[in-house]
Amino acid sequence: MRKSYHTSICQIVLIIFILFAFAEAGFTYDTIKDIPVPDGYERIRFDKKSFSHYLQSLPLKESKNIYKWNGKKVLGVLYNIYAVADKPLLFKSDLEQCADFCMRFWADFHKNQNKLDRLFLYDYSGKKKYYKGSNKTYKRFLRWQMAYSNSYSIKKGANKVQTNTLQPGDMFVQNKDGGIGHVSLVVDSAKNSIGKQIYLIGYGFMPAQEFHIEKAKRGYGSGGWFTKKGYEKYLSEFPFSPYGKPVMRRFE
Repeated sequence: MRKSYHTSICQIVLIIFILFAFAEAGFTYDTIKDIPVPDGYERIRFDKKSFSHYLQSLPLKESKNIYKWNGKKVLGVLYNIYAVADKPLLFKSDLEQCADFCMRFWADFHKNQNKLDRLFLYDYSGKKKYYKGSNKTYKRFLRWQMAYSNSYSIKKGANKVQTNTLQPGDMFVQNKDGGIGHVSLVVDSAKNSIGKQIYLIGYGFMPAQEFHIEKAKRGYGSGGWFTKKGYEKYLSEFPFSPYGKPVMRRFE
């Protein structure tokens, strides 16, 4: 009887350990478009050659761990992580932050589509700088642009989004005076039968770290997805509030 009781206790402990380990790892998805859409919503489809579709198809890591440029794990106290993009940092330096990841995705999209002759990014003042004619390798071009531009560059150079209806590739840009700011990127969108839209939104941060998708908490959206107003509310809170009210931008 004592042996049977001891065995049962061991089995219960083992089950609890397995459940805890599973919860710690979290359920993961292969790509962004595999993340489930809340009930009553349908994922919005885009042309397969579009930047929006490229972002929806980004691969995701098996774990939700975020790592800095120096290999150290980010303590995700400030985050509610939905998933982490499977895009290891290109440089072993504190370079690829929020705006830089948006630029990198835009550049990688052009490379993926064999359209590097059309690739442009921005200098600090927002003027377009084209890869073609730069006399730089792809990686050197990215490093140069990341080093000499930031959220202010995107705010000044990228197109204004004139509608409340967003799409993957649109950016929430915060930068009051040209100094330190923040950029968040819409990576997926869905809508319901009356046209209400919700979004998956992610960002890199300081110090340079992997790009993650933030999961909306109750009151900020639906089923882990943000509404536009919900994400604006999120950005009005610490640690993003010092960067100012966001404006919407699009590369083209």
